[in-house]
Amino acid sequence: MYEKLAGLIGEGDFKEALYEFQDEYLHIDEKNNIDAAKLCVLEATIWEALGDDTAEFDAIARGIAYDGSNYELFYMLGLYYKDINVNKAYLCMEMALFYCDNIDDRRVIEDSFDEIINSPGFRVRNTSIMILSYNDLELLKRCIASIEKYVPKSSCEIVVVDNASTEEGVVEYLKDKKEQSEFNIKLIACDENLGFPKGCNLGTKYCDKENDVFYLNNDACLTRNALFFLRMGLYDNRDVGAVGPLSNSASLQELPPSEFYKYAGKELADNWHKTLGVEKSIEVFKGYAHDHAYPMRNAYIKRFRLTGFALLLSCQAINEVATDMKVFDEVFSPGYFEDDDLGIRLARAGFAQLVCKNSLVYHNGGSGFDGHNDALEAGREKFKEKWGFDIWGYSLPWFEVADEVIAMVKEKKGSLRIVDFTCGFGATASYIKSSCPETFIAGVCRNSFEAGISKRLADDVCWGDTNAMRLPWSDRSFDIVIAPKGEVSMGQVMRYLKPDGLWLGAGEDAAKSEKESDIINVNAAGFDSEKIDNLL
Repeated sequence: MYEKLAGLIGEGDFKEALYEFQDEYLHIDEKNNIDAAKLCVLEATIWEALGDDTAEFDAIARGIAYDGSNYELFYMLGLYYKDINVNKAYLCMEMALFYCDNIDDRRVIEDSFDEIINSPGFRVRNTSIMILSYNDLELLKRCIASIEKYVPKSSCEIVVVDNASTEEGVVEYLKDKKEQSEFNIKLIACDENLGFPKGCNLGTKYCDKENDVFYLNNDACLTRNALFFLRMGLYDNRDVGAVGPLSNSASLQELPPSEFYKYAGKELADNWHKTLGVEKSIEVFKGYAHDHAYPMRNAYIKRFRLTGFALLLSCQAINEVATDMKVFDEVFSPGYFEDDDLGIRLARAGFAQLVCKNSLVYHNGGSGFDGHNDALEAGREKFKEKWGFDIWGYSLPWFEVADEVIAMVKEKKGSLRIVDFTCGFGATASYIKSSCPETFIAGVCRNSFEAGISKRLADDVCWGDTNAMRLPWSDRSFDIVIAPKGEVSMGQVMRYLKPDGLWLGAGEDAAKSEKESDIINVNAAGFDSEKIDNLL
């Protein structure tokens, strides 16, 4: 297959090869995934030779979307990153070697490691996968099996803390697995259910101190390359301290049920995995993951907290926020809000936290502990007592306004400048920039604590009295102002809004000309921002 195309590439006739590729590409949907990926390998080779790195990256990404186990594509991705990010290059080569079954090609891949490891800036660590186990034997088996299937054993160890499981066979299975698995498995069997924070902290003490740590619930199941893409996120830059995946069930990292229609063959409701059953749910989720687990240019969503069911922390972050190796504050035992607390601590320590859109981890939602509803409310109160605020007041973006912004950016097909007077911890900024990364968002916070968190999510921030302070940006320099009517004065809004700008959040009375939406068109509403001084 593709003999003519391969021959043209071998002869160095890349322009003619490009024409031949285009003919083949017209029929790519008629090919199986493996053959389609092979065509993408040849396409990437052409673009590399022609010096088009953008097209080369896109070809590699498209190929991995077809076949996430094609070692040639991972090798080419490693070469692509070699001079851009040596750590990502290493991770790609590691996966190329993991998938490669050709002896000669394995030697070529292995030869690339010495140069990468000896490069300035190389800092990739192995991963300790810390599983907190409690009952759910069949899910636990699936969890560990997914690690054994999708993760190179040379890159990790598995540390399991069993939280005094009462289900018959759990501990026995773990003991047998420890003896029989090709992976290095450490098992700590507790006499009592320690809950999530204490159980994870106990496991952390048994993890290799030089490793990054991946906290994984026993009711979670990896999909192909899920941990690889998490590690790619963790090593995206030196500021990143924690990363998490998207899932079917995870607070603020959950894909909507509508995303799975294609794979389930029907519309799904919330908590759909509970009605479909484990086997069918994992099948549906893996179908989605197959189509969405590939290299992306805009792969990361910046957050100020991540959900603990599948959380990868860098060794550096652990050493800085948990000098006593107590990553999770045990005051939140038996569980809930310990991951929110960790997120605040990481943010205050200067670490970025990312959701990786190309990492997909199935989460079933397991047994945990009795009285979880009471524990949820108790954890919320403990958080408020520790930090002095309710995290739920900061967690969600202003969806209505944010969706309006996203629609406007796509309509204008260009970047906009936005100032958000409701910045808080940056949830709205994060939501907008996930879809529109080129948009500039300035956040106005009420205090320095908020600003210290949100500076990782917005492009620039300031803090103070939203009505009295002078913002550090030029007058009339923003296309959009996000500000609730009644909380921010019209004069303050008009000072920074362009003459043809939009005020989002102004309320119905001021926005009748905008069909009773929360939008004000400055000119349509009768305001002249050029005469702003008269309003101050």
